Amino acid sequence: MFAIAARTGSPQPELVAVTRPNLPAVGEVLCRTLELGVCGTDREILHSESPWCPAGEDRLILGHECLARIEEVGAGISSLRQGDLVVPTVRRAFPGQTRRADLLPFGPFTERGIFREHGFSQPLWLDRPEYLFRVSEEIADIAILTEPLAVSEKGTNEALLLTRARLGDEAWNAAAPPRVLVTGMGPIGFTAVLATIARGWPVTMIGRDPVDTFRARLVAELGGHYLPLAAVDFERSDVEETGYDLYLECTGSDEVMLAASRLVRSCGVIVWLGSTRLPRPKNLHVERLMRDGLTRNHLHVGCVNAAPRDFRDALAHLGQLRRTHAKQLASLVTARTRPADALWHYSHREPQGIKTVVVYS
Repeated sequence: MFAIAARTGSPQPELVAVTRPNLPAVGEVLCRTLELGVCGTDREILHSESPWCPAGEDRLILGHECLARIEEVGAGISSLRQGDLVVPTVRRAFPGQTRRADLLPFGPFTERGIFREHGFSQPLWLDRPEYLFRVSEEIADIAILTEPLAVSEKGTNEALLLTRARLGDEAWNAAAPPRVLVTGMGPIGFTAVLATIARGWPVTMIGRDPVDTFRARLVAELGGHYLPLAAVDFERSDVEETGYDLYLECTGSDEVMLAASRLVRSCGVIVWLGSTRLPRPKNLHVERLMRDGLTRNHLHVGCVNAAPRDFRDALAHLGQLRRTHAKQLASLVTARTRPADALWHYSHREPQGIKTVVVYS
């Protein structure tokens, strides 16, 4: 069996041999990877040449977006059965942590395929039921989108929670939904559109693509509005009338974030969903961001990983959107490849690509 790995000192992905896991112990299940999503985080890990490997090792098996099937069930488990489809969570808190895992400070956890624990690009792996969510067969063809969608669900849920704490339980309701802005045309940007469309919130995506490209048209087909970056007026004087209540930033670009934040109206929430793994210092002036944040009572929310609530919402919304936008959801997967042919996708991006999926079955 082979897995896809990052090795210390190299920017290139590798196919590495792995052994078959032991039979599941009490409280464990054996899972078989069916599909694996390739993510910008994978590329950042490789580009850094310094993956956070498990202790004593010089390689990290990649893969944190996964659809799997239960192969064998250990003793003492009644919540899962052989043959069930599942998606795994990524972050696992160390014993004794009382804070929600996705809100922990950096360090007292592992993240499969990202931080100190091997991921799911190996064909077979052991896990525990508390880290697995059962998937309906009805959404099996799009369930690989669950983990990245859960990240956007978290950003949306946190913004909604904070806004209602400030403005009351009726804020951002069906009668007066928030106006949403998304920057970035990668997988997280598109899942941010999904998370808001599923709630019935009007959403605009800003990107660098011309309006007649595949990705720009897909935004409209999903029910959103697309604006090319070159056509955006970031100095509009009527922000309170035409601006946005929720801004989901998915590029990781500080220039884009600083510009687009000017479009957020009073009591708006700015959620950072994108970032680079290794910060690159720049001489950018943030006084405008600070002034607008102060005078407009903005909230800035850093958002990483996802809570169980967000995985449940992601699965529910995939089921909901599959009934109304099945073709568009399928279009988000722009490339499918076998593991042996997948390495190119860990170092390159297709010009109009969104999500690459590695198919194991």
